[in-house]
Amino acid sequence: MKDTVLAQSLKPRHIAMISIGGVVGAGFFIGASAPISVAGPGALLSYALSGLMTYLVNLMLRDVALSAPGHGSFVNQIRHALGGHAGFMTGWTYWLVWVTTLGIEIMAAASLLTPLVHLPYALVECIILAVMTGANLMAVRAYGEFEYWFSMLKVGAIAAFILIGVVTLFQGHIPIRQNVFGGGLLPHGWLALLAAIPAIMFSMSGSEVITIAALESETPDKNIAKATRSVGLRIVGFYLTSVALILCLVPWSSLTPGESPFLFVLNQLHIPFASAAMEVVIVSAMLSTLNSGLYATSRILFELADVDDAPKAFMRLHPSTQAPRIAVLFSSAAALIIAAVAILSPNAVFAFLLSATGALVIFHNALIVFTRVRLCGLGITPILTFLLLLGALIAMALVPHTRHELVISTLTMGIMLVIAIVRHFVSKAHSRA
Repeated sequence: MKDTVLAQSLKPRHIAMISIGGVVGAGFFIGASAPISVAGPGALLSYALSGLMTYLVNLMLRDVALSAPGHGSFVNQIRHALGGHAGFMTGWTYWLVWVTTLGIEIMAAASLLTPLVHLPYALVECIILAVMTGANLMAVRAYGEFEYWFSMLKVGAIAAFILIGVVTLFQGHIPIRQNVFGGGLLPHGWLALLAAIPAIMFSMSGSEVITIAALESETPDKNIAKATRSVGLRIVGFYLTSVALILCLVPWSSLTPGESPFLFVLNQLHIPFASAAMEVVIVSAMLSTLNSGLYATSRILFELADVDDAPKAFMRLHPSTQAPRIAVLFSSAAALIIAAVAILSPNAVFAFLLSATGALVIFHNALIVFTRVRLCGLGITPILTFLLLLGALIAMALVPHTRHELVISTLTMGIMLVIAIVRHFVSKAHSRA
């Protein structure tokens, strides 16, 4: 039936860029300063470990797609391998992670744009969200092109930064040894290196959007298998190369958490128009992540509705664009509510939401590993991936400010599992009646 079947008009290049768009956002262009400030030069090792985990999880997604084709996104693959309760829990917590991220991206973009457009902050938030919602209500092919060029701008900016950094280093005027080793490789100890990993992993999350976007292409499983490896390598390469250059070009202690290290480096190198150009790139990165996030959340709601884990209304498609309009509008409204809650109750509700999503990315990756083991058998790669993920959770438990996030995230997963079990028993009772 066409009214409940998504379009299949995305090409491999769209799928790859939608995934990159979901990963490379404010958490990279602005958030990279925080791990470096926490761990010093050792942050590069934190990024390397997080990147290895991201790449290995992408390999797990590839293996799952090849061994059990035709089951949809990673959420439905988890449902297929681990059961309905795991699928329900993963789908709704994944949606929660994304809508919380969307709320953060809306606020960040509005904060940068408000001084430029001289409009009330709340109005700028609404305009940003309205534009991105409109993009997601277009035909998926048009949306794919929109996001493709959005993401290309980010990739181009990263490439330009890397080129500028490499050329500057080869000129020989930068005191690399002093910048990198001035305060020691691990100025705050090993614990600081571990403390940086959860935030880095969160900033690298989003590549699983490949498995969602591929469903709207002609050969989903083939495109998932093809894109997971290449996208994973690109993301890890972007992150590691950029962070290494930042550490070489400026003293790590001069970076301020919450401010863009890219912009700081370019200003220190006296690159003309660096500030204006980087602001454009950062805003574009936020809008691109917002765009990809709305896409991912609406399609996950569509899948949840298809297996009766969400209201069937989320499966209604626009007759001409075949976009799940109610799912898009619902996710958009949820993101706006979270952005409003962040202003009205920053230390209560919003703080709880941030804490609840802290370790969920790691839990989702662990479920992907279990799915791979269930479908393909045990091997060295899933064992290594699981041990790295377990290490990340241990790191969260050891660090006081992330220990709270681990507890809240675990409780959130537990609550979703209880809801899934209760729904199952209620459904059985109704069917018997």
